[in-house]
Formats: sequence, C-alpha cells, structure tokens
Amino acid sequence: MAKDRTGPKERKAFHANRIDGERNGISRFWWAACWVASELRQLAKRDPAKAHADGLHLAKQMRDIAADLNTKHQKHLEAQKGGTSRAV
Repeated sequence: MAKDRTGPKERKAFHANRIDGERNGISRFWWAACWVASELRQLAKRDPAKAHADGLHLAKQMRDIAADLNTKHQKHLEAQKGGTSRAV
C-alpha cells in the first residue's frame, strides 16, 4: 500500500472524530453520509457487485427517510394554511 493511502483504521478514526466533533445534527448526518460513501468506494474496489447492492439498499433507506420527512413537512404546512394568509 502506498504511503499516501489511508487504511481502514485511519479512515475510521478520521471520520469518527469528524462526526463526533460536530454539534449540529445536520452536520453530523452529512459527515456520516460522507463516511458511508468513502467506505462504499473502497468496497467497490474489492467487490463491485457487493458495493452496488449495498449502495442500492442504502439509497432506498435514505429515500424512504427523505420521503417521510417531506410528508411531515407537507402536513405541517397544510395545518398552518388555515390559520394564516400568505401570498403564494
């Protein structure tokens, strides 16, 4: 392995420290997602089929979470709609 490449232990320490150092939940999520992408990229070098399958599975989970958040936001806006008048 070349000296400028990082191994699994170094990547784990780097990303875990980066995530733990954030106070904001959104930033923690962002850095965790970056770590997942980094690990998937490494997996793709060793086993492209597994990386593809794992990526599809994770994407489905993320899509479901995003859809749930979007639905909650839409319901919140609809609940507010009757109480105030806003220009659209």
